[in-house]
Amino acid sequence: MKNKFVALLASLIMLLVITLEPIQSFDCVQAKTNLIPCLNYLIGHGDDAPSGSCCNAIQGLKSSTPTKEDRVAACECLKAAADTFHGIKEGLVASLPKQCGVDVGFTFSKDIDCRNVP
Repeated sequence: MKNKFVALLASLIMLLVITLEPIQSFDCVQAKTNLIPCLNYLIGHGDDAPSGSCCNAIQGLKSSTPTKEDRVAACECLKAAADTFHGIKEGLVASLPKQCGVDVGFTFSKDIDCRNVP
């Protein structure tokens, strides 16, 4: 009887640990990699509109940021990434989600205060 109780208790503890495992948070490296197809549009190299693969990446960004914490992390990630690419046009960056028909929950801008992202 005691062995059954210990086994049941161990099973319940394992179930609790599994259910309390943190949900995967926003992955900045993956997001930046996914957004590479947007670069030609963002630097104005002949693309009048973002490509389908770029817009798919924007939709993926929205899907990967369901919580405020994820959106803040995404904002900080993209803000830092924008500083590493020279020639990106701020107006094109700000309009990118709208051009793709996706509301990501915040405006893409180098000047945004990511702590205020909803």
